[in-house]
Amino acid sequence: MKKLLFIFALIAICVNAKAETPAYTITLSELPYTEGTIYVSATCGDKEFLKVAIEVEEDSVIIPVDFSESIGKEVSIRAFQDLDEDKQIKFDSYGRPAEPFLQTKITPRKEKTNYDFKLSVLR
Repeated sequence: MKKLLFIFALIAICVNAKAETPAYTITLSELPYTEGTIYVSATCGDKEFLKVAIEVEEDSVIIPVDFSESIGKEVSIRAFQDLDEDKQIKFDSYGRPAEPFLQTKITPRKEKTNYDFKLSVLR
């Protein structure tokens, strides 16, 4: 009977450890404007695992994301701050982004839980 209880306890511990996913975040800091909406997406290969729209109220936003299946793989992160609320990034006559934007790639690591970025503004 003690062996059976020990086995059930061991299974419960393993299931609980597996169920907890690491908490990762993407921080967009020093936003150039405290208005509009930030659109953020993250993809790994063909899999898009983050697609959010966040109303901007401060000069930074923190976005929870699950990188647990992308550890050691290249992840593409794209974001832009929509200032005119048309849900599309604007471009100038030369094809450059006219709204604050981010386009980068990272390789998530298990020991790093926060990834901090700044949006670029072309003038």
